[in-house]
Amino acid sequence: METGMRVGLSAQIEGGTAGGAPCSERPWLSILIPVYNVEPYLRDCLASLLPQLPPNGVEVILLDDASTDGSLGLCSEICPQSHPQVRLMRHASNAGLSAARNTMLGAARGDYIWFVDSDDEVMPGAIARLRAIIDRDAPDLVLCDYERGGRHLSSFSGPAGQPSDDREALLQGVFARRRLHSWSKIARRSLWGDDLRFPAGRCFEDIATTPWLLLRARTHYHAAEAWVRYRDRPDSIMGALRRSRGRFDDCRNDDLAMSLAGFDAATREALPAMSDVTRHHIAHFWAKEFTKICWRLLSSSAFRMPWRDLRRKLARYRGLMDAESPIAFAALARLYRSRGRLPRAAILSACLWLAQADDAG
Repeated sequence: METGMRVGLSAQIEGGTAGGAPCSERPWLSILIPVYNVEPYLRDCLASLLPQLPPNGVEVILLDDASTDGSLGLCSEICPQSHPQVRLMRHASNAGLSAARNTMLGAARGDYIWFVDSDDEVMPGAIARLRAIIDRDAPDLVLCDYERGGRHLSSFSGPAGQPSDDREALLQGVFARRRLHSWSKIARRSLWGDDLRFPAGRCFEDIATTPWLLLRARTHYHAAEAWVRYRDRPDSIMGALRRSRGRFDDCRNDDLAMSLAGFDAATREALPAMSDVTRHHIAHFWAKEFTKICWRLLSSSAFRMPWRDLRRKLARYRGLMDAESPIAFAALARLYRSRGRLPRAAILSACLWLAQADDAG
């Protein structure tokens, strides 16, 4: 299926590249920016990035995913004036964020991959700092922090400013912070291989890929510096999710419930001696996503569908998500209570009671 998907997408790419052709020297970094209807934000994004580009060694790939505003024209206007290593690609028809990232990943030539969202900004000095870390320590994965609304937010809970080969600490630190977004992770191209791609046509694509990158990284480095300025955009994918709170979107919630499919088995194989602390952080992350689904369904459908149908629906989500948790949700609720986390225990227990399959039938 994945091979067929890539073939289908490649047939949609129009016009090859523009605004610069690949040079013969292999770049050390590929910055991949998907573009779709972001005209009001795109100029600031590129203005934050392009002045930081060194004379060689970094390629920037923009992919316009069939924008209907002026995004493509803005890319065409800016790219030829900026840098010979900036390339512009196009999808003939809109294929979504995952497909755009996959297409660029297939075209990228750099040793490291950094996905940057076209409505965000790259903070001054970020590329130079990244190069210094790679030259000195050459980690498989670099994690950076970000700024949102003027606040510095950490993407990792653990040691910073030094390389580490503790894979479990990497897994634990990312799940503890709940920061699974792709744009705060710069990974060796080899970590993606040919088998790890974003799930085309689905939401929560970062949750469906970042954990596998963490498992594959032998070494990591946390730069406790804000390299990305995150900008809230009402018409973004996350903005759309917030606006849909008044109704329950089955497709999006199904995408979330299945985004970690197979991950528990993968962690048990890669880290057979994984500690209870790490298992707890992963389970807590996943249980919180389950309670969010529960709340969305209750708030949108409690008076719109029969109670029995609502509980059956919740039981289905519980079955999907409990199976991927390293600690069963019921056991996790008991752990919360034993550790004095009574609000957490009460919320999770209430959701589990509502989602009891026996009662739902």
